[in-house]
Amino acid sequence: MLNCIDATQTGDVSRSGRLWSYDKLDRSLSTVSIADGLLYVADRPGRIHCLDAETGKCYWVQDVGGEIWGSTLVADDKLFVGTRKAFCVLAAGKSPKLLAQISLGSPVWSTPAVAANTLFVASQRYLWAVQAAAPHGMLAAK
Repeated sequence: MLNCIDATQTGDVSRSGRLWSYDKLDRSLSTVSIADGLLYVADRPGRIHCLDAETGKCYWVQDVGGEIWGSTLVADDKLFVGTRKAFCVLAAGKSPKLLAQISLGSPVWSTPAVAANTLFVASQRYLWAVQAAAPHGMLAAK
């Protein structure tokens, strides 16, 4: 269960501050990513859920075909997540669109990160650093 809580409330904020709940997640170890009013969260069986951050309305669920133990990252209008089988890149937005599934030679259990215009992805065996080829293709985490 994913709950959106208004932490400014008093008492048992899990009740008094609950704004909305979403019960379509399987087990999850992920934190959420929020960008442009959309919330993205992964569940362990390998699905990405896209919700309206204000209402909890589900826009889409995309199965990426491998267990997910890390969290999603939104940067450069893309959604990045690692799985047991591949590193996945999806278009950020209200419609599901899988852009790529890239084998990195071993599972990706961690959460990708962006720093200094570089996307960092740690697989079980390797650390990958990816930079945009075009000078205007800045990667900026949201």
